[in-house]
Amino acid sequence: MRIAVLMTGLTAYQDSCFRELSDLGDELLLVHPSSMPFAPFDQDNLSRKVERVVWDTMPGPDELVPVVEEFRPDVVIMWSWDGKGYRAVMKAMKGRALRVVFTSNFWHGSLKQRIGLLAHRFYVDPLFECAWVPGERSELFARRIGFAGKDIIRGANSADTPIFDRGPRDPEELAGRRTFLFTGRLIWHKAPTELAEAYRRYRTLVDDPWDLDIAGDGPLKTEFDGIRGVNLHGFVQPAGLSDRMHQSSALLMPSHIEWYGVVVHEGAVAGLPLICSDGVGAVPHLLQDGFNGWTVPAGDIDALAEAMARMSTLSTERLGTMSEGSRALGSRLTPRIWALNLHEQLEFRVDQRQLHATEADR
Repeated sequence: MRIAVLMTGLTAYQDSCFRELSDLGDELLLVHPSSMPFAPFDQDNLSRKVERVVWDTMPGPDELVPVVEEFRPDVVIMWSWDGKGYRAVMKAMKGRALRVVFTSNFWHGSLKQRIGLLAHRFYVDPLFECAWVPGERSELFARRIGFAGKDIIRGANSADTPIFDRGPRDPEELAGRRTFLFTGRLIWHKAPTELAEAYRRYRTLVDDPWDLDIAGDGPLKTEFDGIRGVNLHGFVQPAGLSDRMHQSSALLMPSHIEWYGVVVHEGAVAGLPLICSDGVGAVPHLLQDGFNGWTVPAGDIDALAEAMARMSTLSTERLGTMSEGSRALGSRLTPRIWALNLHEQLEFRVDQRQLHATEADR
């Protein structure tokens, strides 16, 4: 198949997944920005097996539509819902390719989402035949805006698991690291302000507190200034982040809203117990309370501090059991499984479209 993908950003784990898809024989055209704010992934490590259109300013319809038409895709996948050039491509490809929207949104009742419920017949239905979602929360959102179950493709996100999976953790080694890890952009929706205050409070709750490593950059990094036990590492490339995870004892993801959170998958396969907010979309798949960590209410600083205190005072045996639980939940998806699933789902739908077109011509 020939698959064009219109993206609003490209991460290293996504590129690894597309490399696996290319290895299955699919021909890919990736259209994406040259970089993401506060997440400068190393461009030298991107796959050379795919065609690319890399932009600093999103190309308009006059520039982008001819490029995609020349590629002659069987499938066009569009990230998110916006972008004049991207929407123009989807309109141009009507009847010529299977049109898929990638969405990790989940319902949280915002005004924009409520308006979307009313506007989907005009804004969504004319452009897309299928929705591609990472988890059950985003599937429920897709159904709510009008996609039938048969038109939903699941499993849209996978960590680059070979980088992060180094086998089972030794409980003594895990407990001995005595470090929480947060990784992500230091922007509002990741809740760095709340994390900083929760860590301050946590240090008053225990006699021998763990450190807090911050792997990320952004305008709110100053929230951690002057806090004892905090180590700021800036943005860390995937291989270095794997090292950092294997030098830690637990992963924190306290986001207000995290549409999915692939870093939770990365932490799980690295054998880290997890503390996440209920605003993290990956929670239903990768965190079972009491099994491999705990979920706390988004924005609840006291609950986050108490969960950190509970985690850092667990027995070595319990930490080891939680580590095993994270690895078990994280093992369900890899870039190879991701690629096989997407290939099969798209191939079936493309074949069905061609069959219907043939029958209509008779």
